[in-house]
Amino acid sequence: MERKNINYVGLDLLPVYFNDVSQRSPDVFKITNKPLKFTSGKNLIKFQGNPTALKPGSVLHIEVLDYNRNPIYSEVLNYIDEDKSRVIAIYIYNDTPPGDAKITLCTELASLGGKPVPEFWRNRLNAKWTATIPINPTDPNETEIIFETEPNVKVQEQVAVQLARQYTTTQFPIYSTGLVKYISRNGQPAIELINGTSSADMVGGTITVAAPSNPLPTPAYPVVTTPYSSTIKKVINESLLLLDDEYIVYSSNSLSPQIYNKFDPSSYTISYEATPTYIPTQHSESNAIVEIEELEPGTGDISRIKFYTNNKGTVGTWILSNDIELQPTEIFIANSGSLYPDTSIGKFTSQSIIDTYWTGSTYLGFVESTGPTLTWSTASMINAMSIDSSTDITAYNNVHIVEVSSSFPGTFIGDSSYRVTLDAIGTRSSVSNNADPVLSIYASGSAFKFDSTDVLNQELPIKVGKRIGQLIVTSTSPMFDDVSFQFKSEYTGTGVLLFVVESGAWKIADIRTETDADVGYTPNYTRFRSEIPTTHKSDNQLSFKVEYYNQSGVRSNLISYINDKNWEGGNRYIDGAFSMLTGSLYVADTLESGIDISGLKNTGFIRSLPYGGFNQATGSGSPGFLLFSGSALPNQSATTYEGVGLEMVADANNYFRFRTNPSILDIRTETIFLSGSNVEINTPNFFLGTEGGVYLSGSNSSGDGVLSISASNFSVSPEGAITASDALLSGVTYADFFANKQIIITAANSGSYFKYCRSFFNSNYWGYCVLDLSGVTGPFSDGEAAMYIRMHVNPIAPISAIIAPGGSLYDGEVVIETYGPAYAPETPDCSKTAAYPFGFETIFQYHWITETGSYFNVWHNKYAPAMYVSYAGAYPIWLQVNASWNDYFSSTTAATPPPGQPQNDTLGKIRSSRCRITYEELDWASLSYYHAPDNPGTGTPSCGQYSDQLNAAPGGRYHFAPGDSGWRLQSVSNNSGSRPYYPDGIILQAADGTNRVVSLGGTPYNTLVYSAP
Repeated sequence: MERKNINYVGLDLLPVYFNDVSQRSPDVFKITNKPLKFTSGKNLIKFQGNPTALKPGSVLHIEVLDYNRNPIYSEVLNYIDEDKSRVIAIYIYNDTPPGDAKITLCTELASLGGKPVPEFWRNRLNAKWTATIPINPTDPNETEIIFETEPNVKVQEQVAVQLARQYTTTQFPIYSTGLVKYISRNGQPAIELINGTSSADMVGGTITVAAPSNPLPTPAYPVVTTPYSSTIKKVINESLLLLDDEYIVYSSNSLSPQIYNKFDPSSYTISYEATPTYIPTQHSESNAIVEIEELEPGTGDISRIKFYTNNKGTVGTWILSNDIELQPTEIFIANSGSLYPDTSIGKFTSQSIIDTYWTGSTYLGFVESTGPTLTWSTASMINAMSIDSSTDITAYNNVHIVEVSSSFPGTFIGDSSYRVTLDAIGTRSSVSNNADPVLSIYASGSAFKFDSTDVLNQELPIKVGKRIGQLIVTSTSPMFDDVSFQFKSEYTGTGVLLFVVESGAWKIADIRTETDADVGYTPNYTRFRSEIPTTHKSDNQLSFKVEYYNQSGVRSNLISYINDKNWEGGNRYIDGAFSMLTGSLYVADTLESGIDISGLKNTGFIRSLPYGGFNQATGSGSPGFLLFSGSALPNQSATTYEGVGLEMVADANNYFRFRTNPSILDIRTETIFLSGSNVEINTPNFFLGTEGGVYLSGSNSSGDGVLSISASNFSVSPEGAITASDALLSGVTYADFFANKQIIITAANSGSYFKYCRSFFNSNYWGYCVLDLSGVTGPFSDGEAAMYIRMHVNPIAPISAIIAPGGSLYDGEVVIETYGPAYAPETPDCSKTAAYPFGFETIFQYHWITETGSYFNVWHNKYAPAMYVSYAGAYPIWLQVNASWNDYFSSTTAATPPPGQPQNDTLGKIRSSRCRITYEELDWASLSYYHAPDNPGTGTPSCGQYSDQLNAAPGGRYHFAPGDSGWRLQSVSNNSGSRPYYPDGIILQAADGTNRVVSLGGTPYNTLVYSAP
């Protein structure tokens, strides 16, 4: 704190009318409190004054002189005690000389002993009282605490997660790596670690050297070497530690102790408490963050503060929440929503502390340049911030500035004292022309009045504020340990610290900015955190009381109150291996509602309230849930409980019920949905659905695995019979026998399937019929969709086009069977050689099949379906009839197209993109045209024999399936398994317009030419 001074007057030498030398001055000043001694701090003398003797309006003059007759500051407080006494405060500092102090009080009397003061002594100081009181500045201040103004107390709630502590190895590790050497460093005991590494956690720990090696200096008398032990005062770097205690050994041979200042490397142990890692828990904790401003009393010194709480919701006394010893308060602390201990941001325990709370800038006069790099370092100084830059700052107005981030300013109280303490190392640097390192310290912000004459406030684009200290390295020892600077805030406000590097390279560490007060004096501000146990209802109001105590435990008359503050409170949390709640616990806002957690004899259960049991809830009782073990709900009898179970009940139609005694799982609901990559129901019998309606059931009671399904369009009987209106089978399907949808075309229904027939022949036109199997009602079809066709009647003309069951509804194979001569041929006439002796060859004429995407078109037969025979040498040659080219239709718009087909693709098309079509010819149409001579000896053919061969020839199957760019001929086979000779084939027209003729032998033929076998 800033010390107060007063000028010397010499009142004790002033001649007066009445010189009072009594102990208490009953006639003039009436001293009501005179201490036996003055100690460091603010002492007091109380007086009332004799109203019958003092002149009205007279002035009191006070002077206190120390043993050397130097003046000691004193003042009269703006305070009147309960007995109407006034208080004089006398300021004693720790460097005030001990010895008797002389106190002199002077004033003006109007009368004395009932007699008026003589004329000569009127209107002047005419009375004085003198006394001596010894000064002992080392004794604690036990003076009564008196406030001129009441302190400003602020209380804010902080609710945050409570933290559990976790240690890397143990809470109290013991370190003994390497050896230690004892030395004296700048008159302080210290140790150097050899082949070991210290840590900042070792501060406050204890080092023990059981057998110091070769301690020096050697005493002149016999001394028994004893173990050395000391607490660790400070860790300078990873190998140097300062100690609190010297190495002193006592001997009966000397009255003086032996003090050693060194010993050689020796074994040692260091025991200390490690800093934990804090782990969040599930418990939230309510804390009061208490700030007290204007704390400095007029007299006395506050040693302790007691903090009390009172619950607004309960009538009771004040409960002590905290009893703290008043210590200097750190101004700059890390802010955290959790309950981390308050830590100064000037303790650089990691790079993140530097990055979060500190910033760096460089100014070259009024120009801002790239700022310095701020790096965490532990090499030459433990937990230091290294300020590094390659920018030249030789000029007087070129500087690096490291400051507390503006996001984390400190709070300062006006007209109050503070102290900044730090460690630093300064070394010469080429970037400042190897000048002596200079580091200046400033305070800036609304709490400080900056010096307008400071050159940096004039030469930089920012105001650096008020200079509070400076470090200059001029020797070979560049390290500063616990160097401190006192400063004062002019106003109440906020501010930050700035470290200005004017030259050299610097490392700084362990920066503490604290409230400051001399011994026996109270700092003007404090802050502490106090846990508020949650013994009250959440969101209640709390009141707080603050009491102030001096060194001897005497409370001040003034007590601070904060009344009716809204308080959320922490949660209630129970842990520990032996915690127990007996009876029932209700989680609710009122009793008999919410959740009931009960642990009773022979049972434990959790239920929603007011759930009374399963039978009650499925009747007229309240819905709810129950999780139980044992004889739950013992106070009711409508539902019995044994075993383990779970009930969730809405009503009789919506509930989930599971219990082990009896074993039941009963689920009733309007909608149920089961989903998952692996849903398994393991039971020998099951039934899903409604009896007499739609259901799925299974039984394995007899080991035969019976499955039964009942639905409107699909069913499986217990015997395995399947009935369905539509079925889609994809992939590979196996069965002993497939019965496809089959129709038989007879004379009665042929009109429903043979459509748009034309007469079979005229001079330039070949007749045709369309076979419609689509099942689509319309102008072309009124029959059924079918996949397997049997023709028991012939069409009036060859079939030139098929409309198959369409689209994706029909996958598989369409099979068409014909029996007997499917088309009545003309009677063979062996006498004819240029006409048509054998009639039409087949019910399906030779086809062109055009590749058109997902369809194939059946076009006009380029080759005549009739042949005639001519003889060339000994063998007959069957020649084709070269009919002219004609489309099947005389007009492409002659008929309305089937549903879904474009007009120009009316007929002559197989429409399914997925259906496989099979033409199955079982009549003489698929003949081999093999001719055996009637008379092998003469080689004369027999027309009749050939006709018989035609009628007996086996049939064949032609399979078509969709390919990559259209339909293709998939295979050709015949029913008998033999391989007849086919001089003809099916003509395929490719996308490029070329024609390909395919025969069974793989050899293309452009003409029908008979060749001998």
